[in-house]
Parts: sequence; structure tokens; C-alpha cells
Amino acid sequence: MAASCAIVGLGMTAQGIGLGIEARELRAQAVDLALQDAGLERDAIDGYIRCFVDREDLRYMGLSPNFSVSMMTGGATPAFSILSAMGMIMSGQAEMVACVYGEAHSNRAARGGQPIGAYGYGYPTLYGLMGAAATHAFHARRHMHRFGTSSEHLGAVAVTQREYAVNRPGTLGYGKPMTLAEHQASPLIADPFRRLDCTRDTDGGVALLVTTAERAKSLHAKPIYILGGGTGHNIGNWHTGAPFDNHDNIAPAKARAFKQAGMSIADIDMAQLYDPFTISPLMQLEAYGFVPEGQGGPFYAEGGARADGLIPTNTGGGQLSGYYTTGFTGIMESIIQLRGEAGAGQLSKASTALVSGHGMNAGVQNTWAHASLILGNTP
Repeated sequence: MAASCAIVGLGMTAQGIGLGIEARELRAQAVDLALQDAGLERDAIDGYIRCFVDREDLRYMGLSPNFSVSMMTGGATPAFSILSAMGMIMSGQAEMVACVYGEAHSNRAARGGQPIGAYGYGYPTLYGLMGAAATHAFHARRHMHRFGTSSEHLGAVAVTQREYAVNRPGTLGYGKPMTLAEHQASPLIADPFRRLDCTRDTDGGVALLVTTAERAKSLHAKPIYILGGGTGHNIGNWHTGAPFDNHDNIAPAKARAFKQAGMSIADIDMAQLYDPFTISPLMQLEAYGFVPEGQGGPFYAEGGARADGLIPTNTGGGQLSGYYTTGFTGIMESIIQLRGEAGAGQLSKASTALVSGHGMNAGVQNTWAHASLILGNTP
């Protein structure tokens, strides 16, 4: 599998709050931008994967693929869509698959619709447990209990990611620096999370074009190779009574991805990790082995995730300070860095990236799906 497929087109619309554009139009714009990036015409797309659910995209965009699939496993969906695209290509079902996301959360809120963050997760909803913040708070409190992690450590995650975003045009944090004191002064949302520990829903669209590594050589955009991928599911930790000790069941996802890539964590230049809340990248850095278990908080506080640290992490601001396109946020930032297109935020060493996706409970809180991707700018 290693480097058999590549991402050859990236289409990203404006990202933000209150764009005033409908979700389907955002997806259409993203597809057009991805085709332009790759130097392709519309009829080149012969496979279409819609991240989340919509049945009308093909008619609206005038596409005629061999297949159209809607896929939903929360914030892990984008990584799953890429792995699925590879499977369809390698099985001969398509040659150029579009993986597409686009949501207009502001429009939903303006119409009085339920915000996406109000989801309940299985039977605990009957007892008042609502929303992603409340469920992730279990991970944070458990980590605090076991290792002495503090609110200030969580704040260090938020401040680090804002430091990346403050110089990146188009992000929510652009030109808006944040201090640890400001983090600590922000109101509690779901103990121990403060407002600045939480991501914000944004409007935006993104499309990626996936094809074979061989075909990628002849296209316009610099190809980004998919070196490895893996999946895991935290329902296994639920069955053994330890779902809150583990942010996800990362071990099997990590093992498959790194085995396929023929790499170790020492070969990774940057981590772009799913970050709905500050506890998430902290625990994932531990689970992937960049940081000893329980030491994620001090690691962030000492600058380990900054551009000059051991492992630059969420270098575009992530979802906390960048924008929220579910798991596409980290994938897009990886592509931008691997292509050398990050401007003032470009890392000096950016040849490989670890990306994670996370989401969609299995009927009870904290039973998240997980996906790992290893991307590189050479096969």
C-alpha cells in the first residue's frame, strides 16, 4: 500500500463564521478549486465520497462518477474517506476520487437549528450528559487525576496553537494573540474546560482528489503521497472498563499506519492531530509515543509542540484557533506544509506528517473511532 496513491488536488474555500454561503455551494466551490489545483476538468472525477450525508451533490455539481458514497464516522470521516478512496482505486472502481466536506453551521444556527455541538451520545443522554465538551471532559478529569495535569497545562495547548494561528491569514486566531492569563480568565464550559479549551464550529468547504501515484506524476499540483493508514475504535477500551484512560484506541491505528509506511515516530516531522478540545492533542502525543504517558502537560508548557520543539503540532492553529472542518483541518495543514506553501508559518523541516481523525461514538460516550494517516512529499 505504501505510496500507491497520492493526493493531487486541494480545494479549500474561505473558512469562518457567518460566511452566508449554503453548505452545498461550499462543497461545489471546493471541488472546483481542487480541480483547478490539479489541472483537471470536471469529468476526471469518477468517484465521489461525501463526508457526512447528502444525496444531491452530484446533480448540483454536474458530476457523473462511477460511484457516490456518503460516509459518517464523525471527525474520523475525512481520514476514512481517503482510505476508502484508495480501496476503490486499488480495486479498479475509479481512478480519480473526490473526498468532499462542506458545512454552513452559521446558517443552521440563524434558522434556529440545533448546533452540532449539542449531540448526545447513547443512553447517558437520559441522565443529562449532552455535548462533546461534557464527554471529552471525562478524559481531561481522568488525566488530571492520574498524572496531575492542570488547567494551566490545557491552557498551554491553547496558547501554543494560537501562536501558530496568529500569523496565518484565514484562521479564526489570525492577528489575535492569546495569553495563558486570558485562557484562565475565560468562563467554564464543562469542567475542567474553559471557553478557550474548546473549538468553535465554522463554515467552510474542502475537497481532496486522490489518484494513483503513477498518474499523480503527470498532474499540475505537487503530489502528496499517502504512505500509511490505520484505524482503531475505543469501544474496545469501553469493554475492558478503561475508556477514559485512553483518548482513543490509538495503538492498532498507529501500528498499521507505521508498518505500512515502514517508519517510526522518529521519521515524523510534524503532527496534525484532531483537537476538538485541548486535552485531545495532549493525550494523542502520549499515545503515539512522542511523549511519555502523563507528561503531555509539561511537554506543552515547555514548548515541545512549538515550531522549534520536538514535534511541531497543529501548525496552522488546528481546530482550536484555525478553523473547523472536522478531520480535514489537519489533513489540509499537512498538505500545505508538505508543499512548502505555509508562508510565514512554514516549518524548516516538513517532509512527513502524522495526521489523526477522531469521532462518532458507538452508542455510548467516549467510544470514539480513530484514524491515522502518514503523509509525505516523496514516495
